[in-house]
Amino acid sequence: MPSLQKFHANVARHVKSMNKNLCAEIMRHDYIVTGRTKAKRAQPHVERFLANALKANRKMEGTDLQERIQRNQALNYLHPPLRTEIGTRVLEDLAKRYPKRTHGFTRIIKLEPRLGEDKAPMSVLELVDSDYQIKYWYMAKVVARLELQGLPLDDLTAHNVRKLTQYRQDGDQEFRDAVETAKKQFFKVDDEGNVVDEEIKRNLENKPTNLEFHGGSLAGKLLVSKKYPTVQRPSKEEVEVPQSPFLRN
Repeated sequence: MPSLQKFHANVARHVKSMNKNLCAEIMRHDYIVTGRTKAKRAQPHVERFLANALKANRKMEGTDLQERIQRNQALNYLHPPLRTEIGTRVLEDLAKRYPKRTHGFTRIIKLEPRLGEDKAPMSVLELVDSDYQIKYWYMAKVVARLELQGLPLDDLTAHNVRKLTQYRQDGDQEFRDAVETAKKQFFKVDDEGNVVDEEIKRNLENKPTNLEFHGGSLAGKLLVSKKYPTVQRPSKEEVEVPQSPFLRN
């Protein structure tokens, strides 16, 4: 009969191996769909792995790829058979995608519970600024719907769009193309810009409850509460600090 301490050691080894496998899969596919607990547990390991690998790669710019893979100590976190494959993906593709980013490489998006008997909560763990990120296409669909309704973007939506596009190469143009694609795929818009589906037309008549956030009196006030009458904190006044008498000549 195994002792309790040995059982704990086996569980710890199994969890460590799962985190390594999840890290390798998200490097390979840019996103994974897994349980919420596994995603939250693996996220800090993925962040630390990417940060250390890219930091070491920046110090070895100009050297051969195979040499960088061998000398990069952060790649030791991976299973040995995956070192060359995942190392090439990280040091070539992801290094070009994140030239200046030092943290915040991943994002967790909650999904509906898994179908079946367990109803386990599911989530998506994805790399930011990729072509497959769910939040990017979700925001494109939101912007497409607001444009078809003839409403300007509210502050929160504009803030999310700015965060999604600020570090992407040609981010604004790519997002505009994604919005046009969302109009055709989700709202059945033809080449002339008209919605051809009658049910979607009726659905677009359902506009947001409070239109003051869309170009009204609450536009430009991102931190205004929808429930409580809050007042924005006044800006700090510049104060001139006198020079210390010990520093005077």
